[in-house]
Amino acid sequence: MHTLSKGGAGSGVRIWAGGVLLALAVGGALYAGAVRTVNDDAEQRFDNLTHGAQHSLITRVKSYSDLLRGLEALFRTSEQLTRRQFHDYVAGLDIARQFPAIESVNYAVALTQAQRAAYVADVRRDTSLAPRGYPAFTIRPPGERPEYTVLTYLEPDSLLSERMGVDIGANPLVAQALAQARDSGEVSASGQVIMIKGPPAHVGLGMRLPVYRNGMPQGSVAERRAAYQGSVGIGFGVAQLVHSALERSALEPLHLTLYSAAEPLPASGTLAITPQDRLLFNDDADLAAAPPQPGSDADYFDQVLPVAYQGGLWKAHFRVRKAELYSPFDRYFPWLALAVGVAGTLLIYGYIFTLYRSRRNAVAQRTLLDTVLDSVDAYVYMKDADLRYRYVNARTAKILGRPPEQLIGRQDGELMLGDAAAAAQLTERQVFDSGAKFVGEERFVDAQGQVHHLWSVKVPLGLPGPVTGLIGLSTDVTELHRLKEQADAASQAKSDFLSNMSHEIRTPMNSIIGMAHLALKSVADARQRDYLQKIFHSGQHLLGLINDILDFSKIEAGKLELEVLDFRLDTLLANIASQLGDAAAVKGLALQFDIAPELPQRWRGDPLRLEQVLLNLTSNAIKFSDNGSIFVRVRQSEERGSYGMLRFEVQDRGIGMNQQEVAQLFRSFHQADPSTTRKYGGSGLGLVISKQLVELMGGKVGVYSQPGLGSTFWFTARLEKSAQGADERIAEVEPEVLGVIRGASILLVEDNIFSQQVGCELLEDAGATVCVASNGREALELLARQRYDCVLMDVQMPEMDGFEATRRIRADPKLAGLLVIAMTANAGSEDRARCLEAGMDEFVTKPIAPNLLFHLLAKWFRLRGGIGSIGRDRLAAVPKAPPAGAAPELRDTAILDLATLALTFSNDAVKMRKYTQLFLDTARDGIAEMEQALALEDLGRLADLGHRSKSSALAVGAHAFASLCTSIEGLRLGGDLLQARALLTALGPALAQVAEQISMEFAASGAP
Repeated sequence: MHTLSKGGAGSGVRIWAGGVLLALAVGGALYAGAVRTVNDDAEQRFDNLTHGAQHSLITRVKSYSDLLRGLEALFRTSEQLTRRQFHDYVAGLDIARQFPAIESVNYAVALTQAQRAAYVADVRRDTSLAPRGYPAFTIRPPGERPEYTVLTYLEPDSLLSERMGVDIGANPLVAQALAQARDSGEVSASGQVIMIKGPPAHVGLGMRLPVYRNGMPQGSVAERRAAYQGSVGIGFGVAQLVHSALERSALEPLHLTLYSAAEPLPASGTLAITPQDRLLFNDDADLAAAPPQPGSDADYFDQVLPVAYQGGLWKAHFRVRKAELYSPFDRYFPWLALAVGVAGTLLIYGYIFTLYRSRRNAVAQRTLLDTVLDSVDAYVYMKDADLRYRYVNARTAKILGRPPEQLIGRQDGELMLGDAAAAAQLTERQVFDSGAKFVGEERFVDAQGQVHHLWSVKVPLGLPGPVTGLIGLSTDVTELHRLKEQADAASQAKSDFLSNMSHEIRTPMNSIIGMAHLALKSVADARQRDYLQKIFHSGQHLLGLINDILDFSKIEAGKLELEVLDFRLDTLLANIASQLGDAAAVKGLALQFDIAPELPQRWRGDPLRLEQVLLNLTSNAIKFSDNGSIFVRVRQSEERGSYGMLRFEVQDRGIGMNQQEVAQLFRSFHQADPSTTRKYGGSGLGLVISKQLVELMGGKVGVYSQPGLGSTFWFTARLEKSAQGADERIAEVEPEVLGVIRGASILLVEDNIFSQQVGCELLEDAGATVCVASNGREALELLARQRYDCVLMDVQMPEMDGFEATRRIRADPKLAGLLVIAMTANAGSEDRARCLEAGMDEFVTKPIAPNLLFHLLAKWFRLRGGIGSIGRDRLAAVPKAPPAGAAPELRDTAILDLATLALTFSNDAVKMRKYTQLFLDTARDGIAEMEQALALEDLGRLADLGHRSKSSALAVGAHAFASLCTSIEGLRLGGDLLQARALLTALGPALAQVAEQISMEFAASGAP
């Protein structure tokens, strides 16, 4: 043990000695890097300083040239600028403060030998500034020359005695610069360096700008020479210019030496100081001493930058001691980097050494954990945020058909078939998004094609923060699933048996009920009539039970589909009152209905199924109540966009239930108390079917009850708001709406004779011209011969339906833009999508309210710029709606809903009677055709005839008859001859009821 301890200690010393050497190496590298960084930062600061100084110098030189341009502009303001005006202008410039480097401002006149004498005389007589003039004025140097450029106006006045009258053009270099400025019209500098003795001694330079006579052209060199009258100029000290351009506070450490370049800027752009360059400025103030050259001292940063000077070039040599640009932190930064490097490396080295030891322990623990998880009879895995595998146990690797190392880092899409991978990723992405655990069944197909059913638990990792991964554990429940499938198959066989038995029983039951109904109309004997009534009511009761069983089997099989139709709440409740009013009256109960006043009457949904649920709940309330009232209430519990959640309640004062009995409700073939079956009857299916129907309508169902106090059953349904509006009173159509429609040429494509006559009369009353086609083929023939503003297209027609006709219209370039509006009794979303896909512009459902149709046509005509023959200045007289009378008595609106009929024909009793009779004739003909189709066993033809008769029935409000026609139409999707015969057998009595109701209604109204 002692030897082992010594060996371990010696190994530790060697490891830490290596760590110290590594730390010193890293610290040294960081020290060298920090020195370079500090030097680079200082050099960058130097570069910023020098370029800022260069910009300031260039800006200052430009400001002086701008001053010259201002002086030149002064001369253009007057034909003859006086000395006084020149003096006042220069005084206003405040030269001493704004341009401290400027030592003189002057104006030199250009004249010839012939003009000399007159010019001298004029200057001597000039008293604009000096009262006595300038009697001693003469041009210097003396002598005659062909041309002169004489300094005439000078500021300040102290220069007059020294410089006034000097011919600056006598100097060849100055004369050359003057000629260049005269010919170019630009500022020119002579480059002539003037040493000014001072004090202090400094270098002076000058710039000049030509002045031309007003009104003379200056487009060419010759024209500028002819217009030339002189030049304005300034003289300035270079040292003062530099000091005024550079603020010493910001450039304190910067040293500047300024040269006048002997040669232009080289093409390479790199400047160097040459012996030919003339020294202009030295911030040491000693122009005689040789300044330092670039690169001569390693302790300095230096740089030579160009400064443009009116066509010439200055070289600015900037120098600064490196140490002066280091901040206090820069001086300590390299040593700090050395210390941090050594200390940090030792810390990291120690941390890595500790991790190494910890990893050895972790590897041992991981080996133990893998052994345990590989022994578990489940699939265990872990995934990251990208849903890539980070761990799999042996069973997971086996079912995926690859070794574990080939699974790590891969997604399910790389290992599974598409559907299985997509399903797994969907549930796992939900775990990431919600942060909630997933527990449920999944389906997996392995590489051999074998299907596995897995019960999976997937838990998110990283909570309460962001989810960073998940751990999954799946147990194979394939055997349990097989047993469940067997149980489901047995349940499905039961449902199929119930469904088949219900269908087999319904056919003779319909015949029994129908024959008993017909026999009741013809039998007068009281005893026989009593027998027939008992047969009829017992048959109705038995049929209701059979219907419950059939609905239950349909729902369990998932074959029950909801319709989407327009309906009214008051009509729905009126149907309930019509069907259950007598039963309630027999028991001395009062049915009371309450619709919230603010609730719209018109909605879209499945009124038949809503009625079925309400009938079940209300009939139960009547069944279990002996006195008092039954309350049926409708409220809106929620509103979202175009949808609303309506809450229906049925309250009674019956026997009530305790909590144990309430808990047993809504179960198949079950009643709260088994004894109620013997006392009150019933199959126990009604509430189950109601619950399932409500859930299909997106709602919930519940009950509040107390023994002896009664019960309140409630349910909710998600319904769509009707596009026909909340106010369903027959309103007057706006004159402007009819004005848009009047004169329109409309093609009505409809195979139903009744619908043809109704549509023609409505549209012609609105002022439109209507042409009728019985099918799509006839419509295309008419469109080929005549132009129409709109086509009202029925969907289901013989020979060619509305879909195919619309597709052919859109394929014809001449008709592609024609307005096509679909008319159909099918109001589902799939029907709407199919119409729009075929190319129809709009979609309306039958029966169509006239106001809705007129507004729809007017809207589309306006969008398309009107119609060709619209009379915009003529408004039709619109029939007025009759005044609202007292509330009508409750009618059986399931047989005949006069509200629908009145809405279609604007409450015109004559038209209503006329078209109800027309409907009866058409419906009888339709039944005869259906019987022929049934005799030929042509279910397709029978379904078409059912659709046609349904449209007519809905138009007049014969809802029960229309419902039978809808069932006949549904035979196309899968029906048999027995069903067809049963439906057709019921169709005749239903039409007889409609005829009887029509006679009663119009006899009571006294319509002709």
